[in-house]
Amino acid sequence: MSGISLKNKNFIDGMRLFEEDRKVDPEFILDTLKEAIAKTYQKHIDAPEAIVRVTIEKNEMHVYHQLLVVEDDTDTFDETLDILYSEAIKINPDVKVNDYIEEEVDFSEIGRTSINVAKQMLKQRIKEYEKQRVYDEYKDKEFDLISGIIKTIEEKFILVDIKNTIGILLKSEQIPGEQYREGQSIRCIIKEVNKNSKGSQVVLSRADAMFVKRLFEKEVPEIAQGLVEIKAIARDAGERTKMAVYSRNDDVDAIGACIGPRGTRVQAVIGEIKGEKIDVFEWNEDIGELVKNALAPAEVKACFYANELTDPSLTEEAIAEAERHNRRPLVVVVDDDKLSVAIGKRGKNAKLAVKLTNRKIDIKTESEINELGIDVDNAVMEFKADQIRIIREREQEKFLKLQEEAAKRKAEFDEELAANDTGFDETTIEEMDEGKVEEVVSIPTDNLSKAEPEKKEEASVEETVVEETPAEEEKKQEVEEVKTEPVKEETAPVVKPKKEPKKPLAPKTEYKSKFEDFADASRKEESKPETKRRRKKDDEDRRVRAEDLEKKEYDEKFKPVYTEEELEEIEAQEAMEEENSWINDDDIDFDEYEDYYEEN
Repeated sequence: MSGISLKNKNFIDGMRLFEEDRKVDPEFILDTLKEAIAKTYQKHIDAPEAIVRVTIEKNEMHVYHQLLVVEDDTDTFDETLDILYSEAIKINPDVKVNDYIEEEVDFSEIGRTSINVAKQMLKQRIKEYEKQRVYDEYKDKEFDLISGIIKTIEEKFILVDIKNTIGILLKSEQIPGEQYREGQSIRCIIKEVNKNSKGSQVVLSRADAMFVKRLFEKEVPEIAQGLVEIKAIARDAGERTKMAVYSRNDDVDAIGACIGPRGTRVQAVIGEIKGEKIDVFEWNEDIGELVKNALAPAEVKACFYANELTDPSLTEEAIAEAERHNRRPLVVVVDDDKLSVAIGKRGKNAKLAVKLTNRKIDIKTESEINELGIDVDNAVMEFKADQIRIIREREQEKFLKLQEEAAKRKAEFDEELAANDTGFDETTIEEMDEGKVEEVVSIPTDNLSKAEPEKKEEASVEETVVEETPAEEEKKQEVEEVKTEPVKEETAPVVKPKKEPKKPLAPKTEYKSKFEDFADASRKEESKPETKRRRKKDDEDRRVRAEDLEKKEYDEKFKPVYTEEELEEIEAQEAMEEENSWINDDDIDFDEYEDYYEEN
């Protein structure tokens, strides 16, 4: 029996339309179609409990009705659900009682009414799918900035085409006095996402304070990088916005970063909100200083907690309840002639300060405070002391949180380290790091004393014979004296050194000082003829001084101890140095260079 063909052009076009325009997964449509066909057949045979299986193979859909095999003499036979065993073995000889046997259904016999049921069911499921998809896509994007195109303008709302759905911009969420037109590109924030029986609704806003905050985050790179933070913001759409900013880096000016070079950044935001005024000031943990900044341009003389004198409705219970939530009302004192500035036009300045600080603020003049008989200095002192206490408590809480997070991260790191343990011993890793992967042997301390002189002899043979000044000889004697300290008597692992053949004592090469290089260079440049050396008394004085330096006696405590072999070697070295010394070179005319230095 042939199945239902799915190669129909209308069906293929409809699938493409759902996939491209309405973003519906084709697999979901096919699964929904199978379910609708199964429900339709159940309704056609008036058997909701019937088991129907629908398959799609090679662009053809097949419908199978599964029947339960029962005994021939059963009393509960239902022809829509069961099949007798005698009939079942004709279809499948291997079938047994209580097995299921399938019969393919000729779907062409189903009436138009049943087909309409499947059609309505398919539409309903697709609508539910779209509603859930929109909700899932935009639920996590609340208060995100988004761009769209205005599709329809009505008296109470505007429909905006955003990605994959239509958002609604209510009249209350529009900037007062702003004009819109169809096809206009517009930026908003997603204020709310609702899901009801009619579908998912995305509510947009341009009047919310978060809209201005998102615009600043877009325009100011320091905010996006986390160097500057917008701590609090309050807005009266179309009139004024107050924003408190805080810099996490001492080298970054938070206010300057938001304003930008020549005000370019703040002007870009003001242009988007159609000329609305924006006040940017610095955040302060002290609520008194924050209120003073929020009430600008008014100058605040004093700020302290409200009490029963300033507000008779404030009872002790009400004050205690406000303190628990850290929202105790405040009193702000201004000059008599500055009251209107502090309150602002239609009370906008004071209302925005209340929104931003989340505190009730009572603005009073100095004359009103004097009439009430309030000691302002004492009230301000108590207020500041309480603010210091609150700030310390907050810092302590932050410190404890950081400690908990650090302990948690350390525990997670230890667990991960234990899980990834490779089994290497710590001493083995240290030896590998230091490059000490050599054979280690343990020898008694008696051999250490014997090995020490041998090392000294090898070192003396390998040393290069060079001419040393008295100061260098003195340092050398001090180092050798340190090396002769006694070795502690204990057994310890010793790295077995690599034996190298002893080098024969190399003959000393002729020493050439920097003075000789300079003399040779000056001879080549000047090209002076050779002159015979004129000996003077100064030559003898130089020799005497050189011999005195070489024969200088040192204090007994600095004299090193040498063996007889070492002394013989030192004497041979001194004789060779004296023989090859450049001081005895007759080719050098010292008088010539004395004249050179006297001229310069």
